[in-house]
Amino acid sequence: MQLYLVLQKRWFEEILSGNKKEEYRDFTDFYINRLCEIDKKTGEITAIKPYKTVKFQEGYNANARQMILECKNIVIEADEGVEEYDVNNCNFVIELGEILNKNF
Repeated sequence: MQLYLVLQKRWFEEILSGNKKEEYRDFTDFYINRLCEIDKKTGEITAIKPYKTVKFQEGYNANARQMILECKNIVIEADEGVEEYDVNNCNFVIELGEILNKNF
């Protein structure tokens, strides 16, 4: 299973160089639905989806550079003492591994 994300040039370059080993995404409904398994009855998060790779694209240009990286893990990082997650107190951390492919 592959996750697809668009990045600004700065962050694309940082990941490409190996300096950035984690990508962060806000804890919004959009990313909750993309990254989590949700119980249909309760609406609660039951698990993180088992992404194996992440395809990053630099911007929205039709000929944009792309690269595929190993996805080591995705975790929810919350402020200390948080009992209920929301966009103000937590985010998703996508832990990246090796670059597997470059399309440029």
